[in-house]
Amino acid sequence: MERNQAVGLAVIAIVVVSIGFIAVWNPPPAPDVRIGYLSKDLHQLALRVAIVNGLFEREGINVDLVEFGNGALEMDGFLAGQIDMGYLGAAPAMLKRINQDILVTILAAVNLEGSAIMVSKEEYDAGHVTTIADLAGMGVFQPGPSTVQNFLLRLALNQSGLTYDNITAYTTSPSLMANSLTASSPAFIAWEPFNAKAEYDGLAVPLIQSGEIWPRHPCCVVASDNTYLAEHPDIVGKVLDIHIEAEEWIVNNPAQAIAIAIDWLEMDETPVTTAFNNIIFDYNVNRTGLEMYLDFLIHENQLIVDKIPADTSAFLDSFINTTHVDGLLFCC
Repeated sequence: MERNQAVGLAVIAIVVVSIGFIAVWNPPPAPDVRIGYLSKDLHQLALRVAIVNGLFEREGINVDLVEFGNGALEMDGFLAGQIDMGYLGAAPAMLKRINQDILVTILAAVNLEGSAIMVSKEEYDAGHVTTIADLAGMGVFQPGPSTVQNFLLRLALNQSGLTYDNITAYTTSPSLMANSLTASSPAFIAWEPFNAKAEYDGLAVPLIQSGEIWPRHPCCVVASDNTYLAEHPDIVGKVLDIHIEAEEWIVNNPAQAIAIAIDWLEMDETPVTTAFNNIIFDYNVNRTGLEMYLDFLIHENQLIVDKIPADTSAFLDSFINTTHVDGLLFCC
């Protein structure tokens, strides 16, 4: 009996060691491209659609996906050499491109709109906070100082006669915002689906949708590290082709796209559908909108003075490259 056990253990040991040797001598292939994206961000559904529909495999591209909490952290990922391309907000891409010389290029858009300033349902129903102006002196949760949502919050405050200094901004994850609301910190701004989920759960109601703050405002974009773009234009081109195909598929197959989102986000159909309908999926870059971002970042003193481009138009020419997307638009 003991002899049989010993033999069995020896066989197991040999198998384990053999597997180890196989792993060493046959490591998984290196990815062709490492793509960053934001955690549970419905704006970036096109990337999930591309994965589920097997578009990368069809094109023979081995992809490594890297998740980040917000766009500012994803830009840090570019800086650290963790990713080659990424789905992220236009605002953090621009701000960190300028302030930290993180050399990336915007190649396509991902979506327009799709954010909201939400307020505690209890405070709203009590009539305490029913307008943006009512947020004066209160706390507002936002996902980070370099995010699109932070930009929109500043813009909404300015439109209501307030400034960013009239509130106390707290940085936290969108997944925690709805449960963090209090009478003194009754509002948050986040991307979908966190707004729709908070409303569905009865925790918050929309104070203002981002499309009301700025109709058809740019939001997420596809960007590439400049060195990677120069060295692998063929792979970048294929990724952009896949992105555009996925975006068009979403627009043409909304029910199927929502089904993919429900599975990905692990949420009920109602909040996912609400969130989906608050987003405009569009791969065309809104250069005018990016010019407005830049002007507002300068106005709000978000850029290091010595880093502000002397020629903003020339900077945007170097920061945005829609040659591939424009070529697809006009080739067929």
